[in-house]
Amino acid sequence: MVGLRIIKGMKKTILGLSIMSVLLAITLNGCYYDNADDLYPVPVDTASAVTFSGDIQPFITASCASSPGCHAATSNNPVLETYDEIKGHLARVEKRAISDKTMPPSGPANQKALDDLQKWIDEGAPNN
Repeated sequence: MVGLRIIKGMKKTILGLSIMSVLLAITLNGCYYDNADDLYPVPVDTASAVTFSGDIQPFITASCASSPGCHAATSNNPVLETYDEIKGHLARVEKRAISDKTMPPSGPANQKALDDLQKWIDEGAPNN
């Protein structure tokens, strides 16, 4: 009888160790696909974020679309007053304002405004 108890005890111990081994293997394997970039994303620096409503639209309105501006609703040029209008002519705005520096006609805009415009374009020109 004593021998039977020892065997039953060993079976329970082996079964317990087997279950723990399987659980440990599953737990460790579950971490295998973790991506550090997904787990610890780089925080967005909102202090230097460029927004359409706060930076781009006021700049374009003041430099390009204020009446009687070249790109106001009353002009013969493409109108640049709304997000959709600006986004629709974005390649031209980038070329003329940033690359060629021929807009506005009074001379190139200040460098910070041009840098903000380029950053906004590089970020996909979001409507924010």
